[in-house]
Amino acid sequence: MPTFETSNGAVAESAALEACSLTDFVLYFLRLGTLGFGGPIALAGYMQRDLVEQRRWLSKQDYVEGLALAQLAPGPLAAQLAIYLGWVRGGVLGATWVGLAFVLPSFVMVLVLSVLYLRFGGLPWMREAFYGIGADDSRAPADGDRR
Repeated sequence: MPTFETSNGAVAESAALEACSLTDFVLYFLRLGTLGFGGPIALAGYMQRDLVEQRRWLSKQDYVEGLALAQLAPGPLAAQLAIYLGWVRGGVLGATWVGLAFVLPSFVMVLVLSVLYLRFGGLPWMREAFYGIGADDSRAPADGDRR
């Protein structure tokens, strides 16, 4: 296995990265943006597991640098990490396509739910569904205060 010297002088082993097309990379983020469940830390963990450990499309160093930058910047951590990884893999075009693929599924889901609410909001089952979502969301900060 090849070795390289890190910035602090330590010697580390580097596993050979697997080749992947920008299309495959974007499709991964489209799937993660559509089906990924959990908060930003969970999604970042999926990215590490899938892209670094299993598929070996990215180096651990690129992932860690992206995670650090995403944590430093205000805003959505998982989306910023995805966009950075897209930039590492495909430059500005990669960052743009990955960003759109990762964020658009959530946007479309919220848009569809909004249309359904406007169309069927007067129906009892729809009011109850949105009331339950609202109650659960408003309870989450209270649960965090108790811990």
